[in-house]
Amino acid sequence: MDISTIGAIIKKERTACGLSQKALAEASHVSRVTIVNLEKGKVGDIGAVKLAQIAENVGTPLFATGKKMDFFKMTLNNVNTSYKKTMSISDLEKLMLSGKIPPGLEGQVLHLIDETPTSLVAGAIKQLAAKKNMQAKQVWKNLAQVAAQIQTPNKFWSSVG
Repeated sequence: MDISTIGAIIKKERTACGLSQKALAEASHVSRVTIVNLEKGKVGDIGAVKLAQIAENVGTPLFATGKKMDFFKMTLNNVNTSYKKTMSISDLEKLMLSGKIPPGLEGQVLHLIDETPTSLVAGAIKQLAAKKNMQAKQVWKNLAQVAAQIQTPNKFWSSVG
């Protein structure tokens, strides 16, 4: 597979998960110009590690096993660590669709916004958008609203909205 094919896949998946080039660049710790050039197939020596990170941040791991990943389940496993009360799939969906923090799940929401890898969030958003037949961008905006509400120090969220 050549770099222009990879770039086209990255662009398709970035668009599908509703991320802007700026937000993907922020999450991947590269410049927006790098994302633009990658999507055009005109990026120089980007390196496998950076390329893999960019691909993961749009929910498409380069080094996948071929199995379909359940990003919702993986995200919930991540956010429910160390909490007595657990967030359910329904709770996560409601949060992502409404942008409102469910009472009693503030810790999990903080964990989701501040500590969950972008790749898991992007995958969960793509799953939800496909399930609800909606634009992924709106889900990102809802989560960015939550991030602003909790005053996250994570700069990624300010690049989303």
